[in-house]
Amino acid sequence: MNPAFAFWLDYVDSQGGLWERSGDAVLAVLPERLAAAHDLPESALITDDPDISREDGVLFFGAGHPEISRAAESVISTGDVGALTLPRRGQPLSTEDLLARIRDLVAVDHGRIDATGAPIRTHRPTVRLAALVTHTVSAEDQFTEVAECLVDVPSRIDWPEETATTLRQAMTADVTPGRALPTDMITPALAAAHQVLDATAAARGRILAAGTDAERDAELTRAREYYAAALATIDKRRADADPRRTALLDARTEATTAERDRRMAEITEKYRHQHELRPYRLHLLDVPVWRLDTDVRRGDRRWPMTFDYLPLTGTLAPTRCPACAAHAPLVATKTGLRCTTCVPSKPDAPAPPTATKSPKDDRRTHPEQPKPRPTPPAPKKPAPAAPPPAKKPAPAGPVLPRKAEERKVADFWQSVASGERRKLARLIAPDSPLAALTRVYGPAGPAFGIGVPAGETPVSFTCHNYDEPVAGQRGGTAGVLQTGHGQYQYLLLWSRDRLLEEILPYSMPWHLGAVARFRSGSVTQAPPPHGNLDQVAALLLTNTTQRHGLTFTARALAAWWRLPDPDDLLAQFSPPVLAAAVDRAVRYWSRAAQVTYPEVAEAFRADQTAIRKATPILQKRLQLSDTTNW
Repeated sequence: MNPAFAFWLDYVDSQGGLWERSGDAVLAVLPERLAAAHDLPESALITDDPDISREDGVLFFGAGHPEISRAAESVISTGDVGALTLPRRGQPLSTEDLLARIRDLVAVDHGRIDATGAPIRTHRPTVRLAALVTHTVSAEDQFTEVAECLVDVPSRIDWPEETATTLRQAMTADVTPGRALPTDMITPALAAAHQVLDATAAARGRILAAGTDAERDAELTRAREYYAAALATIDKRRADADPRRTALLDARTEATTAERDRRMAEITEKYRHQHELRPYRLHLLDVPVWRLDTDVRRGDRRWPMTFDYLPLTGTLAPTRCPACAAHAPLVATKTGLRCTTCVPSKPDAPAPPTATKSPKDDRRTHPEQPKPRPTPPAPKKPAPAAPPPAKKPAPAGPVLPRKAEERKVADFWQSVASGERRKLARLIAPDSPLAALTRVYGPAGPAFGIGVPAGETPVSFTCHNYDEPVAGQRGGTAGVLQTGHGQYQYLLLWSRDRLLEEILPYSMPWHLGAVARFRSGSVTQAPPPHGNLDQVAALLLTNTTQRHGLTFTARALAAWWRLPDPDDLLAQFSPPVLAAAVDRAVRYWSRAAQVTYPEVAEAFRADQTAIRKATPILQKRLQLSDTTNW
């Protein structure tokens, strides 16, 4: 029985149907609802063997059958969500046995682990997240695979594959319903699991895309040679042309160059790897553990530490450094319990130079050198003024928010509620989507960006910082804004200058383009702007907001308003063409779905050829990328 046919039979079982073997085929009895949904008889003989299916009255259900695909789509759309408690196995452990196993599994440099209590039998939560990963290697090549990971909830560290396999195998008929956990505890673990799947998919995509590198390079070479020959022909004609003909040839050279740049960008885009995650399984597992409270000792100094031992796998739950929260071996220092990440290793001291003495080394062969006379000290000159301290450069990587940023978030929402525009401007990064919202709507813009209706005032808010980079490799602060009429989730993203640059209408650390696959409810309505907008900005505010939400509009407006010379572009292209090109470019680099030239051409009622010509010019000036997508 091939996997596709076995899946169909399991699907029939799960939907209340029955099946049994009948000779070389299978007799399936479907409920009326299931038979109507798949347009099948309520009772039929089915098989996955082509030879048997040639007999009268036997239906062929092999791999690729449309009804099997519909069943798979139905299962994926429904999802597999639940909370489970794994069965407990093994004998109870004494304090001495458990302490011995912990000492064997955890090495504390310069320290010793001693128990401070008796073992406690309890459970430790783990998130299991599985997703379908669709890899787009080129315009013609697309692959779909399954990826899964298990992440420890308290530490937000993914389990090694060997441990994860053992935990999956323990999900047998002995499992019982699990407990519910608060959202603020599950959300960071789910974000970590999503990042693990995203990183795994990116690594897998690089392997899949390697096979198309030669095809891409060959197509780029052909295009480069074609346009080089065309430009050479135009140059040859220019040599003997009159002035009027020369002007026409110059215009043709410019058009051919622009067409070449557009074509080269189109080929590069065609072979750019992308991947999309579509989660279909989310399990919250309660894993049985033995918990032991201990002290890590160094001499008379003690630091408390709790360890969880998993009898199912014979391993310890992952721990983080109490000082820097890194997942690294622990080190007991004189000042506290640290890890190898936050305790720098001391460089090896250079060996002192060893003097070698020759057997014939005496005063006759090596006479003593006369001591130099001391030189009188030079008169003291006034010391030059110290140069002013250099400005500290911004960090190269993403800035992770801490306590100071939480205070800025409090000032941010206070300024939104009180309408203090100047104070709000000092907290927001210039030329950012958040700055675009405040430019259009004033201090109420950030509230409109997460769906707060006009007239409602923020009353209170919650916030927590993600300790790893989130959407677009930026620091993130998430929470819930409370008004007098409802609650609104938000995710604030930080710039490298520790300023707020974007607000998203959800609290999960997902890319904006992938949100539609996880949840619905984009902010597609907004009040009219406070001031007059230029034609391109007005088209983006109305058209992009209605189709894709105010968050994409804020990115598009930020991209349009940071162009150095928009008047030059307006002299070449019409406002609908430029609005369509900006809309498409921003959504493309935000990993949104259905980002095509025909779609934006129809939405903005613009010429598709002109949009294609404007796209490489905009890309050259904006330099958009996966991390700079406005």
